[in-house]
Amino acid sequence: MTFNRERHIPIPLGRRLQRLRYSALPMASFVVCVFLAGWLWQRQGLLPNSVGEVEAVRIDVAAGADGIIVPLPRGQWTLFDRVEANDVLVRLDDRAVRAEVATLKAELIRLRGDLAAAAEQIELDEAQRQHDHRRESRRLIWQTEQQRLDVLDRRAAIEADRIEEIRLNEQLTLLEPLQSQEAVSNMEITDLRLQRDEVRKRIEENERGLTESQTQLDRSLASLQEYPQLRTAQAAKLLKPLEAAIAVGERQLDELQVQIDGLVIRAPISGTICEIHSWPGQSLRAGDPVVTLAADQGRYIVSYVRQEQRVRPTVGMAVWVRVHGAGGSLVRSVVERVGPQVELVPVHLQRDPKVEEWGQPVCIRPPANLELCPGQLIDIRFDLWHISNSG
Repeated sequence: MTFNRERHIPIPLGRRLQRLRYSALPMASFVVCVFLAGWLWQRQGLLPNSVGEVEAVRIDVAAGADGIIVPLPRGQWTLFDRVEANDVLVRLDDRAVRAEVATLKAELIRLRGDLAAAAEQIELDEAQRQHDHRRESRRLIWQTEQQRLDVLDRRAAIEADRIEEIRLNEQLTLLEPLQSQEAVSNMEITDLRLQRDEVRKRIEENERGLTESQTQLDRSLASLQEYPQLRTAQAAKLLKPLEAAIAVGERQLDELQVQIDGLVIRAPISGTICEIHSWPGQSLRAGDPVVTLAADQGRYIVSYVRQEQRVRPTVGMAVWVRVHGAGGSLVRSVVERVGPQVELVPVHLQRDPKVEEWGQPVCIRPPANLELCPGQLIDIRFDLWHISNSG
Protein backbone atom coordinates (compact mmCIF):
# COMPACT_ATOMS: atom_id res chain seq x y z
CA MET A 1 0.00 0.00 0.00
CA THR A 2 1.49 3.25 -1.07
CA PHE A 3 0.98 6.60 0.60
CA ASN A 4 0.98 9.89 -1.32
CA ARG A 5 2.87 12.71 0.27
CA GLU A 6 0.75 15.58 1.42
CA ARG A 7 1.06 18.46 -0.97
CA HIS A 8 1.40 22.03 0.55
CA ILE A 9 -1.08 24.52 -0.62
CA PRO A 10 0.85 27.64 -1.92
CA ILE A 11 0.29 30.94 -0.10
CA PRO A 12 -1.51 33.37 -2.28
CA LEU A 13 0.46 36.40 -3.51
CA GLY A 14 -2.01 38.80 -1.92
CA ARG A 15 -1.41 37.13 1.44
CA ARG A 16 2.37 37.44 1.02
CA LEU A 17 2.07 41.14 0.23
CA GLN A 18 -0.14 41.63 3.26
CA ARG A 19 2.44 39.98 5.51
CA LEU A 20 5.18 42.18 3.97
CA ARG A 21 3.11 45.31 4.64
CA TYR A 22 2.48 44.39 8.24
CA SER A 23 6.00 43.20 9.20
CA ALA A 24 8.96 44.25 7.01
CA LEU A 25 7.64 47.47 5.47
CA PRO A 26 7.15 49.36 8.78
CA MET A 27 10.68 48.46 9.87
CA ALA A 28 12.16 49.51 6.53
CA SER A 29 10.19 52.77 6.66
CA PHE A 30 11.48 53.46 10.16
CA VAL A 31 15.10 52.88 9.11
CA VAL A 32 14.73 55.16 6.07
CA CYS A 33 13.14 57.89 8.20
CA VAL A 34 15.95 57.68 10.75
CA PHE A 35 18.51 57.95 7.95
CA LEU A 36 16.75 60.92 6.36
CA ALA A 37 16.39 62.67 9.73
CA GLY A 38 20.11 62.24 10.40
CA TRP A 39 20.96 63.50 6.93
CA LEU A 40 18.74 66.57 7.36
CA TRP A 41 20.18 67.26 10.81
CA GLN A 42 23.72 67.03 9.49
CA ARG A 43 22.86 69.27 6.53
CA GLN A 44 21.25 71.81 8.84
CA GLY A 45 24.34 71.73 11.06
CA LEU A 46 26.55 72.57 8.08
CA LEU A 47 24.59 75.73 7.26
CA PRO A 48 26.12 79.04 8.39
CA ASN A 49 24.62 80.40 11.61
CA SER A 50 26.18 83.89 11.49
CA VAL A 51 27.54 86.52 9.12
CA GLY A 52 30.77 88.51 9.56
CA GLU A 53 32.94 90.83 7.56
CA VAL A 54 36.62 91.14 6.78
CA GLU A 55 38.22 94.02 8.68
CA ALA A 56 38.52 97.11 6.45
CA VAL A 57 41.34 99.39 7.63
CA ARG A 58 41.13 103.02 6.47
CA ILE A 59 43.71 105.53 7.70
CA ASP A 60 43.52 109.32 7.37
CA VAL A 61 47.07 110.56 6.80
CA ALA A 62 47.38 114.03 8.36
CA ALA A 63 49.88 116.84 8.01
CA GLY A 64 52.49 117.04 10.75
CA ALA A 65 53.27 120.74 10.29
CA ASP A 66 51.83 123.94 8.83
CA GLY A 67 52.72 124.75 5.25
CA ILE A 68 51.80 124.92 1.57
CA ILE A 69 51.75 121.76 -0.53
CA VAL A 70 54.31 121.77 -3.35
CA PRO A 71 54.21 119.46 -6.42
CA LEU A 72 56.13 116.19 -6.19
CA PRO A 73 58.82 115.39 -8.81
CA ARG A 74 56.99 112.17 -9.69
CA GLY A 75 53.70 114.01 -10.22
CA GLN A 76 50.54 114.16 -8.12
CA TRP A 77 49.01 111.00 -6.69
CA THR A 78 45.57 110.18 -8.07
CA LEU A 79 42.58 108.26 -6.78
CA PHE A 80 43.10 104.49 -6.37
CA ASP A 81 46.88 104.73 -6.81
CA ARG A 82 48.80 101.96 -5.06
CA VAL A 83 51.36 103.17 -2.49
CA GLU A 84 53.92 101.34 -0.43
CA ALA A 85 54.74 102.03 3.19
CA ASN A 86 57.07 105.04 3.60
CA ASP A 87 56.31 106.42 0.11
CA VAL A 88 56.28 110.24 0.00
CA LEU A 89 52.65 111.35 -0.32
CA VAL A 90 52.97 115.11 0.14
CA ARG A 91 55.81 117.61 0.54
CA LEU A 92 55.34 121.02 2.14
CA ASP A 93 57.10 124.26 1.20
CA ASP A 94 60.18 124.80 3.38
CA ARG A 95 60.49 128.59 3.01
CA ALA A 96 58.87 129.33 6.38
CA VAL A 97 61.16 126.88 8.17
CA ARG A 98 64.22 128.30 6.44
CA ALA A 99 63.19 131.79 7.56
CA GLU A 100 62.85 130.56 11.15
CA VAL A 101 66.30 128.98 11.00
CA ALA A 102 67.75 132.26 9.74
CA THR A 103 66.04 134.14 12.58
CA LEU A 104 67.40 131.67 15.11
CA LYS A 105 70.93 132.06 13.74
CA ALA A 106 70.65 135.85 14.04
CA GLU A 107 69.50 135.43 17.63
CA LEU A 108 72.51 133.22 18.30
CA ILE A 109 74.81 135.96 17.05
CA ARG A 110 73.19 138.40 19.47
CA LEU A 111 73.50 135.94 22.34
CA ARG A 112 77.15 135.39 21.51
CA GLY A 113 77.73 139.14 21.84
CA ASP A 114 75.88 139.26 25.14
CA LEU A 115 77.89 136.31 26.38
CA ALA A 116 81.14 138.06 25.46
CA ALA A 117 80.05 141.15 27.39
CA ALA A 118 79.18 138.99 30.37
CA ALA A 119 82.60 137.35 30.15
CA GLU A 120 84.30 140.74 30.28
CA GLN A 121 82.25 141.70 33.30
CA ILE A 122 83.12 138.45 35.01
CA GLU A 123 86.80 139.03 34.24
CA LEU A 124 86.61 142.49 35.83
CA ASP A 125 85.09 140.95 38.90
CA GLU A 126 87.74 138.25 38.90
CA ALA A 127 90.49 140.87 39.09
CA GLN A 128 89.15 141.83 42.50
CA ARG A 129 89.36 138.33 43.85
CA GLN A 130 92.45 136.38 44.76
CA HIS A 131 91.08 132.94 45.44
CA ASP A 132 92.05 130.47 42.69
CA HIS A 133 89.03 128.26 43.19
CA ARG A 134 86.64 131.16 42.80
CA ARG A 135 88.39 132.27 39.64
CA GLU A 136 88.28 128.74 38.24
CA SER A 137 84.60 128.36 39.03
CA ARG A 138 83.77 131.58 37.15
CA ARG A 139 85.87 130.48 34.23
CA LEU A 140 84.08 127.14 34.15
CA ILE A 141 80.69 128.86 34.31
CA TRP A 142 81.54 131.05 31.33
CA GLN A 143 83.14 128.14 29.47
CA THR A 144 80.08 125.94 30.01
CA GLU A 145 77.70 128.53 28.62
CA GLN A 146 80.07 129.20 25.72
CA GLN A 147 80.11 125.51 24.84
CA ARG A 148 76.31 125.25 25.17
CA LEU A 149 76.06 128.06 22.69
CA ASP A 150 78.54 126.31 20.38
CA VAL A 151 76.43 123.14 20.50
CA LEU A 152 73.28 125.11 19.71
CA ASP A 153 75.06 126.94 16.87
CA ARG A 154 76.22 123.63 15.35
CA ARG A 155 72.72 122.14 15.57
CA ALA A 156 71.18 125.17 13.88
CA ALA A 157 73.74 124.97 11.06
CA ILE A 158 73.04 121.25 10.58
CA GLU A 159 69.27 121.80 10.36
CA ALA A 160 69.73 124.63 7.86
CA ASP A 161 71.93 122.40 5.68
CA ARG A 162 69.42 119.55 5.98
CA ILE A 163 66.74 121.76 4.49
CA GLU A 164 69.10 122.82 1.69
CA GLU A 165 70.00 119.18 0.97
CA ILE A 166 66.33 118.21 0.70
CA ARG A 167 65.73 121.08 -1.73
CA LEU A 168 68.72 120.15 -3.92
CA ASN A 169 67.72 116.47 -3.94
CA GLU A 170 64.22 117.42 -5.07
CA GLN A 171 65.67 119.51 -7.92
CA LEU A 172 67.99 116.68 -9.00
CA THR A 173 65.14 114.17 -8.88
CA LEU A 174 63.10 116.45 -11.12
CA LEU A 175 65.86 117.44 -13.58
CA GLU A 176 67.97 114.26 -13.95
CA PRO A 177 65.33 112.44 -16.06
CA LEU A 178 65.29 115.47 -18.40
CA GLN A 179 69.08 115.29 -18.93
CA SER A 180 68.81 112.33 -21.28
CA GLN A 181 66.26 114.28 -23.32
CA GLU A 182 68.71 117.22 -23.57
CA ALA A 183 66.12 119.46 -21.95
CA VAL A 184 68.60 120.31 -19.21
CA SER A 185 72.30 120.97 -19.66
CA ASN A 186 74.92 118.74 -18.12
CA MET A 187 76.54 121.80 -16.56
CA GLU A 188 73.37 122.60 -14.62
CA ILE A 189 73.08 119.03 -13.31
CA THR A 190 76.77 119.00 -12.38
CA ASP A 191 76.44 122.33 -10.59
CA LEU A 192 73.48 121.04 -8.54
CA ARG A 193 75.38 117.88 -7.62
CA LEU A 194 78.40 119.93 -6.54
CA GLN A 195 76.15 122.12 -4.40
CA ARG A 196 74.55 119.06 -2.83
CA ASP A 197 77.93 117.44 -2.14
CA GLU A 198 79.17 120.65 -0.58
CA VAL A 199 76.09 120.78 1.68
CA ARG A 200 76.61 117.14 2.68
CA LYS A 201 80.25 117.89 3.46
CA ARG A 202 79.21 120.80 5.66
CA ILE A 203 76.70 118.59 7.45
CA GLU A 204 79.36 115.95 8.12
CA GLU A 205 81.83 118.57 9.37
CA ASN A 206 79.22 120.17 11.60
CA GLU A 207 78.16 116.78 12.95
CA ARG A 208 81.77 116.02 13.88
CA GLY A 209 82.10 119.47 15.41
CA LEU A 210 78.82 118.95 17.28
CA THR A 211 80.12 115.71 18.76
CA GLU A 212 83.32 117.41 19.86
CA SER A 213 81.49 120.41 21.31
CA GLN A 214 79.09 118.14 23.18
CA THR A 215 82.06 116.20 24.62
CA GLN A 216 83.72 119.41 25.78
CA LEU A 217 80.44 120.59 27.30
CA ASP A 218 80.07 117.34 29.24
CA ARG A 219 83.60 117.70 30.55
CA SER A 220 83.01 121.29 31.62
CA LEU A 221 79.79 120.34 33.39
CA ALA A 222 81.64 117.56 35.24
CA SER A 223 84.39 119.99 36.26
CA LEU A 224 81.84 122.55 37.36
CA GLN A 225 80.32 120.05 39.75
CA GLU A 226 83.58 120.18 41.72
CA TYR A 227 82.98 123.85 42.50
CA PRO A 228 79.24 124.12 43.27
CA GLN A 229 79.76 126.14 46.44
CA LEU A 230 82.07 128.65 44.72
CA ARG A 231 79.63 129.89 42.10
CA THR A 232 79.09 133.42 43.33
CA ALA A 233 75.73 135.12 43.35
CA GLN A 234 77.06 137.90 41.15
CA ALA A 235 78.17 135.54 38.37
CA ALA A 236 74.87 133.69 38.59
CA LYS A 237 72.99 136.96 38.29
CA LEU A 238 74.94 138.00 35.21
CA LEU A 239 74.51 134.68 33.42
CA LYS A 240 70.93 133.85 34.42
CA PRO A 241 69.27 135.85 31.58
CA LEU A 242 71.70 134.36 29.07
CA GLU A 243 71.05 130.84 30.34
CA ALA A 244 67.31 131.40 29.96
CA ALA A 245 67.75 132.80 26.43
CA ILE A 246 69.94 129.86 25.39
CA ALA A 247 67.38 127.43 26.84
CA VAL A 248 64.66 129.13 24.78
CA GLY A 249 66.86 128.79 21.69
CA GLU A 250 67.30 125.08 22.38
CA ARG A 251 63.54 124.59 22.61
CA GLN A 252 63.02 126.59 19.40
CA LEU A 253 65.51 124.37 17.63
CA ASP A 254 63.68 121.28 18.86
CA GLU A 255 60.46 122.73 17.43
CA LEU A 256 62.22 123.40 14.12
CA GLN A 257 63.39 119.78 13.97
CA VAL A 258 59.79 118.63 14.40
CA GLN A 259 58.65 121.02 11.66
CA ILE A 260 61.42 119.86 9.30
CA ASP A 261 60.44 116.23 9.87
CA GLY A 262 56.81 117.20 9.14
CA LEU A 263 57.63 118.78 5.77
CA VAL A 264 57.60 115.32 4.15
CA ILE A 265 54.42 113.28 4.72
CA ARG A 266 54.91 109.56 4.10
CA ALA A 267 52.52 106.63 3.84
CA PRO A 268 52.28 104.79 7.20
CA ILE A 269 51.08 101.55 5.54
CA SER A 270 50.93 99.93 2.13
CA GLY A 271 47.54 100.34 0.50
CA THR A 272 45.41 102.21 -2.01
CA ILE A 273 44.49 105.89 -2.02
CA CYS A 274 40.70 106.02 -1.66
CA GLU A 275 40.32 109.76 -0.88
CA ILE A 276 42.39 112.87 -1.60
CA HIS A 277 41.72 115.84 0.68
CA SER A 278 44.48 118.32 -0.30
CA TRP A 279 46.19 119.44 -3.51
CA PRO A 280 49.36 121.37 -4.47
CA GLY A 281 49.12 125.06 -3.65
CA GLN A 282 46.73 124.47 -0.76
CA SER A 283 47.67 125.63 2.73
CA LEU A 284 47.61 123.03 5.49
CA ARG A 285 47.53 123.23 9.25
CA ALA A 286 49.08 120.55 11.41
CA GLY A 287 46.52 117.76 11.76
CA ASP A 288 44.63 118.49 8.52
CA PRO A 289 43.91 115.31 6.52
CA VAL A 290 45.88 114.87 3.30
CA VAL A 291 44.80 111.50 1.90
CA THR A 292 42.91 108.44 3.10
CA LEU A 293 44.57 105.04 2.63
CA ALA A 294 42.75 101.72 2.51
CA ALA A 295 44.73 98.63 3.48
CA ASP A 296 44.91 95.78 0.96
CA GLN A 297 44.17 93.06 3.51
CA GLY A 298 42.18 92.71 6.69
CA ARG A 299 43.85 91.28 9.77
CA TYR A 300 40.80 89.30 10.89
CA ILE A 301 37.10 88.53 10.30
CA VAL A 302 34.65 90.20 12.70
CA SER A 303 31.37 88.47 13.57
CA TYR A 304 28.75 88.70 16.33
CA VAL A 305 27.24 85.89 18.39
CA ARG A 306 23.59 86.72 19.17
CA GLN A 307 22.23 86.21 22.64
CA GLU A 308 19.68 83.61 21.49
CA GLN A 309 22.28 81.40 19.79
CA ARG A 310 23.50 78.31 21.60
CA VAL A 311 27.11 79.43 21.28
CA ARG A 312 29.59 80.51 23.94
CA PRO A 313 32.59 81.79 21.98
CA THR A 314 36.05 81.08 23.37
CA VAL A 315 39.57 81.72 22.10
CA GLY A 316 40.71 78.78 19.97
CA MET A 317 37.17 77.65 19.11
CA ALA A 318 36.86 76.04 15.68
CA VAL A 319 34.72 77.81 13.06
CA TRP A 320 33.92 77.27 9.40
CA VAL A 321 33.87 80.19 6.97
CA ARG A 322 33.18 80.94 3.31
CA VAL A 323 32.50 84.02 1.19
CA HIS A 324 28.89 85.14 1.60
CA GLY A 325 26.68 84.26 -1.37
CA ALA A 326 29.51 82.54 -3.27
CA GLY A 327 28.54 78.99 -2.33
CA GLY A 328 31.19 76.32 -2.20
CA SER A 329 32.54 74.42 0.76
CA LEU A 330 33.29 75.87 4.18
CA VAL A 331 36.92 76.39 5.23
CA ARG A 332 38.10 75.72 8.76
CA SER A 333 39.47 78.52 10.96
CA VAL A 334 39.66 79.48 14.65
CA VAL A 335 38.52 82.28 16.95
CA GLU A 336 41.50 84.46 17.93
CA ARG A 337 39.81 86.97 20.27
CA VAL A 338 36.47 87.47 21.99
CA GLY A 339 34.98 90.84 22.87
CA PRO A 340 34.34 91.55 26.58
CA GLN A 341 30.84 93.02 26.13
CA VAL A 342 27.64 92.52 24.17
CA GLU A 343 27.35 95.24 21.53
CA LEU A 344 24.88 96.50 18.94
CA VAL A 345 25.39 94.55 15.70
CA PRO A 346 26.15 96.81 12.70
CA VAL A 347 23.15 97.28 10.42
CA HIS A 348 24.75 95.60 7.40
CA LEU A 349 25.34 92.43 9.50
CA GLN A 350 21.80 92.24 10.90
CA ARG A 351 19.36 89.69 9.57
CA ASP A 352 16.60 92.32 9.47
CA PRO A 353 17.86 95.94 9.27
CA LYS A 354 14.60 97.13 10.81
CA VAL A 355 15.15 95.14 14.01
CA GLU A 356 18.09 95.91 16.26
CA GLU A 357 20.28 92.95 17.21
CA TRP A 358 22.81 92.60 19.98
CA GLY A 359 25.73 90.19 20.09
CA GLN A 360 29.19 89.48 21.45
CA PRO A 361 31.94 90.35 18.92
CA VAL A 362 34.55 87.76 17.98
CA CYS A 363 37.66 88.01 15.81
CA ILE A 364 38.31 85.06 13.51
CA ARG A 365 41.61 84.32 11.79
CA PRO A 366 41.33 84.60 7.97
CA PRO A 367 42.15 81.21 6.39
CA ALA A 368 45.34 81.25 4.33
CA ASN A 369 43.72 79.35 1.43
CA LEU A 370 40.77 81.76 1.11
CA GLU A 371 41.21 85.00 -0.84
CA LEU A 372 39.37 87.73 1.05
CA CYS A 373 38.86 91.42 0.32
CA PRO A 374 38.52 94.02 3.13
CA GLY A 375 34.85 94.73 3.85
CA GLN A 376 33.69 91.44 2.27
CA LEU A 377 30.79 89.60 3.99
CA ILE A 378 31.60 86.09 5.25
CA ASP A 379 29.29 83.19 6.14
CA ILE A 380 30.33 81.65 9.47
CA ARG A 381 29.35 78.43 11.24
CA PHE A 382 30.50 77.88 14.80
CA ASP A 383 31.52 74.31 15.58
CA LEU A 384 28.90 73.39 18.21
CA TRP A 385 30.35 69.89 18.65
CA HIS A 386 33.68 71.42 19.53
CA ILE A 387 31.93 73.73 21.99
CA SER A 388 30.12 70.87 23.76
CA ASN A 389 33.33 68.87 24.09
CA SER A 390 35.37 71.85 25.28
CA GLY A 391 32.70 72.79 27.85
